[in-house]
Amino acid sequence: MKVRLAAIAMIMVGVGAVALVVVGPAIGASSSSQYITATVSTGTVSATSVATGTVAASTVYGLVFGDTAAIVSTVATTSGSGGTTSSSAGGSLTWPVLTVSASVGQQVTKGTVLATADSTAAQLALTSAQATLASDQSKLSTDQSGATSLTLAEAKNSLSQSSNSYSQARSSATNTYAQNALKLSQAQAAVTAAQNQLSADTTANAGATVISKDQAALATAQQNLSSTQLSVNQSNQQASQSVTNASLSYQAAQLAYQSKVAPATTATIQADQATVASAQAAVDADQAAVNDATLTAPADGLIIAVNVLPGVNAPSGYAIEESVGPMVANAAFAESDIANLKVGQSATVSVSGAGVSVPGTLKEIVPVASSSSGASSVATYAVAVTLTSPPATVLAGMSATITVTTASVDNVLRVPATALQGSAAAGYSVQVLNGDGSISTQAVQVGLVTTSMAQITSGLSAGQSVVTGTVSAKNNTTTGASSVSGINSLTGGGLSGGGFGR
Repeated sequence: MKVRLAAIAMIMVGVGAVALVVVGPAIGASSSSQYITATVSTGTVSATSVATGTVAASTVYGLVFGDTAAIVSTVATTSGSGGTTSSSAGGSLTWPVLTVSASVGQQVTKGTVLATADSTAAQLALTSAQATLASDQSKLSTDQSGATSLTLAEAKNSLSQSSNSYSQARSSATNTYAQNALKLSQAQAAVTAAQNQLSADTTANAGATVISKDQAALATAQQNLSSTQLSVNQSNQQASQSVTNASLSYQAAQLAYQSKVAPATTATIQADQATVASAQAAVDADQAAVNDATLTAPADGLIIAVNVLPGVNAPSGYAIEESVGPMVANAAFAESDIANLKVGQSATVSVSGAGVSVPGTLKEIVPVASSSSGASSVATYAVAVTLTSPPATVLAGMSATITVTTASVDNVLRVPATALQGSAAAGYSVQVLNGDGSISTQAVQVGLVTTSMAQITSGLSAGQSVVTGTVSAKNNTTTGASSVSGINSLTGGGLSGGGFGR
């Protein structure tokens, strides 16, 4: 019997207060029952919430040739290992790997060279982009400042030439029209003369030979008139077409001259500026691609993946991945715990794989339920805790138990929660073991109450003994001092998660 009682006493010591077994009749119990007591002490009462999860890197960067470092995962996310990169200036280029100095597990500092690649293709793209930019900038400058004196002189000269050509075409057409009129008049006169001669010879009763000759001459003159008429029409049309063409050329020269002399419109300037901006962005991207032919560590951290080898082309995905920042522990807390969790609360993270417990601080609470588990469909919420100086043995992916301190009071009077009797509505009391071995009931005021310890704000003093339960010698069973209800309303949710006081 003594061994069993001693074992029970040791169990009570484990929950934060010294428990004693006192031989004597218990109130409302058989004469063989014995009291279990605890001493009112000064210390800390803490309420905690507990969940299981995993350790992860705070941030993982993915490095790819020709592009800036990208965040693969951060805080509560773990996706992205070996993923593909977003499109960029360097994404469409081939990157033959020259050197690789990084290795998995290597600790690096910001700026450390990790790998290099041949940038010839990127340099050619940059040169082309720079030439395009220079051309676009020149056009913008011309449109903003107006045409140069040389351009204006050339436009004026072209206008003068067109004007002269038009004048010459008109003058030439006038001469052609006059010459053609003369030719037509002469041919008509020849016909008239032949007709007159035939009439005269016919009236004079000239011989048949003469009449025949006159008729032949008239036919020849008429044929020549028809031919001349056709030739004159064609010549006049050509002269008229030349004048029309010269006029159109002159009008075009006038428009060209006006366009060069007149200032560029606001819309033209804005279009030029947009073109220059686009060309500049292309140059910047190509320059960055050239610069990123050498991969360097974006921050102090740990190399966790190397996906390239010297002498082969780099893959389309991340060439190297680096874990940076403090380690975090991610877990899903039940909805009943979330109201008590706040960013900045202290936590303890037990990492079973490393065999250590690491202090931490609650960093993030995702305000949207991530899942519902079990038949009861209890919603859970993702929570991230930043670890404070974890040892090197703590690695990403290890299982962890996260204990978050949701409420805590220090240097207060405390008793085991099993010593309380009553409820929040009716008030609380405890049974006090007096010096003469008698038991008396004492009303108490409580503060923070957890599943293991209760803060006493009045009614007791340090060193007093309170009854926490009884032990029956007959059947070796232990019972609590009484049933306590309403504790949850006093703790502000402190009992959630099964936490224990310190």
